[in-house]
Amino acid sequence: MAAGVADEVLVQVSYAIGVAKPMNLYVNTFGSSHVGLTDGELAERLLNLFDMRPKAIEQRLKLRYPIYSETAAYGHMGREPKVVSKTFRSRYEQEGEKTMEVELFTWEKLDYVNAIKQAVGLQ
Repeated sequence: MAAGVADEVLVQVSYAIGVAKPMNLYVNTFGSSHVGLTDGELAERLLNLFDMRPKAIEQRLKLRYPIYSETAAYGHMGREPKVVSKTFRSRYEQEGEKTMEVELFTWEKLDYVNAIKQAVGLQ
């Protein structure tokens, strides 16, 4: 884990239909934790740090943007986040294009490392 909390970590999130907040956040560090917290305490701190409602995840990771062609090939984990320019043409109109900047692999960004360190007492 980039924040140095553990050598290995499994995170599972469970939801119920019609309920925005997750029912449970399960964390298992397989005994490799580097902080004086139980896996349950880590889960609680992560829930306090991250807004895990589906809409918040969608917004934070920019999942409504056209990112899926690039993320479908060669796996979607372990890739470098980057911004690309994409141009779209309507199949219904003769003229007109739309060009937009799209951020790919937002889930690989390390922008929460310092916040995680602070939440678990590493800073």
